[in-house]
Amino acid sequence: MIIYNTTFSVPTELQNKFLDFIRNEYIPLSTQNHVMKEPRLTRVFFKDDNGDASYALEFKSDTIEALEEWNKTVGRKLYFLITTRFGQNIQGFATLLQPIDL
Repeated sequence: MIIYNTTFSVPTELQNKFLDFIRNEYIPLSTQNHVMKEPRLTRVFFKDDNGDASYALEFKSDTIEALEEWNKTVGRKLYFLITTRFGQNIQGFATLLQPIDL
């Protein structure tokens, strides 16, 4: 199991619009081909000097190979969609994680 986490920095004035977009468009498009599963959205308790909020969006994928293929197709479309909708106002970075048994 691979965890794909994207952390977004969102200006205060766009937070409601961003959250609606994530819930109503981004997550449904991300999960429609069943490569990305179990979406989870969390607030990151950090504010930068501008007062922007941060949100982490997490999905699970069975394999890195499936995730890479998803990123080439669906991921690119989502990147285009978010930049079209919000321009450079929303910044994000992705992290791949692998759970370790304790």
